[in-house]
Amino acid sequence: MSSQSTPARLLADVFVTYRLSTEHDWALWAGDLTHLEEWPDVSETGTASRVASLSKFADLADQLEATSSDDRVLLETIAFTGRSQALQLRHEPDLEWVNHTGGIFSQILTFLPRYPLVSAEHGERYLEKVRRLPVFLHAWSDRLQAAAKKGVVPISHLVSALVSAIDRHLGGPVSAGPLSKQPPPMSLSEADQEAWKGRLFPLLDEITPALQRLRATLVEYTLPAARPDHLPGLVHLEGGRDHYRELVWAHTSLGFSAEEVHEIGTQQVERLELEYIELAGPQLGTTDIAEIYRRLRDDEGLHYSDAETLVADATIALEKATTAANEWFGVLPIAPCVPYSIEQGALAFYSRPARDGSKPGRFFFNTSDPSMWGTFQLEAVTYHEGVPGHHLQLAIAQENPAMHHLLADYYIAAYNEGWGLYTERLADEMGLYSSDLDRIGMLSADSMRACRLVVDTGLHALGWSREEAIEYMLAHSPMSRTQVEGEIDRYIGSPGQALGYMMGRLEIDRIRAEAEEKLGADFDIKKFHDVVLSTGSVPISTLRRVVADWLQDQTAGAPA
Repeated sequence: MSSQSTPARLLADVFVTYRLSTEHDWALWAGDLTHLEEWPDVSETGTASRVASLSKFADLADQLEATSSDDRVLLETIAFTGRSQALQLRHEPDLEWVNHTGGIFSQILTFLPRYPLVSAEHGERYLEKVRRLPVFLHAWSDRLQAAAKKGVVPISHLVSALVSAIDRHLGGPVSAGPLSKQPPPMSLSEADQEAWKGRLFPLLDEITPALQRLRATLVEYTLPAARPDHLPGLVHLEGGRDHYRELVWAHTSLGFSAEEVHEIGTQQVERLELEYIELAGPQLGTTDIAEIYRRLRDDEGLHYSDAETLVADATIALEKATTAANEWFGVLPIAPCVPYSIEQGALAFYSRPARDGSKPGRFFFNTSDPSMWGTFQLEAVTYHEGVPGHHLQLAIAQENPAMHHLLADYYIAAYNEGWGLYTERLADEMGLYSSDLDRIGMLSADSMRACRLVVDTGLHALGWSREEAIEYMLAHSPMSRTQVEGEIDRYIGSPGQALGYMMGRLEIDRIRAEAEEKLGADFDIKKFHDVVLSTGSVPISTLRRVVADWLQDQTAGAPA
């Protein structure tokens, strides 16, 4: 991508500057230091202002004429992300953040102590961020009180679970909690690092009253107004059905209705169950699908018993994939991918490296209960989050000096997660799975994403209860009840987000199949992958067009 200034690039520059100045929860995840000391404005006025600004950027992008293919990619991405982000903001502080699995409290505990601080200035600004955290928590408490009075509230289970998570944090000493683990700036002397820690710990004590007030708000305002667990979906809120239809588009960048997505999911689940019988049947000695799921779920011999072995196996899988990637990708990242064991948050997730090399790519996996992990699951998850999945995708983008920050740094679910899920099957082509049992883990990962299409739409468009969604996933995947409950709570809290995985994967599969058909013997998998990863994070419709342009170039001048 050209770095020459054009109206499209200038608009993208302003758009990224604006997003950096407002999306401080995203910066927490990414470790971005641009506005290190700041927190999001969670007031209703602040949210309304952001929605208006994002929509205006989208309109401006529509009005500009692209003078090159690179400009067209940028303008399409600005238009899509401006509108999709505006839609996602509508209930973010009121509903999505009240979630113990992926809400803002979980993000704070996971990412606030992992900033890549280098200079003394970073250290001062980080201390200021911690100093301001109580102000942010008080503002969020105010927002939750106002939302409760309007009836914009989560289900009672999610409120109670967040209260319990806060209680666990408040129940231990600050000096032993996750927020105490932030490393001092690397450039400080040993004595100055110790002094910096001495200034951090008293600030952590000052967070306690704000967390106590947040807890009181949840108990006294949110919980009494909370919806019952059998009414978890957006469909039960005023305007929720239409809002969910918009979120389906926002998270998939595709034009499918919720009902169409539901049917696609059902079909994928049925196809996968035939694969289980073919692959797992001989391994487990049964062709009964319910028995296959039960064995994978309940057999203690197929699950981890300690975090150390889990970490070791993930490290081995990453090393194996990194070696094999040379045969499947022309461009590979310099930044390493480092596995990290954590005890809160989602089952597994990835955090991209910093452009300046101060932070590697990080693959996090939750080892609070190692038995949640099937030994057969680990490789597929590692390939999805690490190599050849998100690490290749995001680190390559970070290391491309010509790629605009909008495309390298930001997230479009169908592209990002579609690639991650695509690489689970690609890993099978690459011969990365150690055994047929590990290949069953690939099916297990597919099951989760296919079930997501069914249960997310079931919850938010068709009116399913929380328990109905749980029972569906238990009946159609080998996931444990603990895993399933965590997943369902995530979908309730982030409507539509989980749709991007399988819908994006299916589109990337179609794009590749069309390329293979068009190029025949001339199809080069390394070149195809390099093209797909050259775009950065873009709407799937844009990816399809970019690959089509590449195919046209490949076939130009070929004999008829």
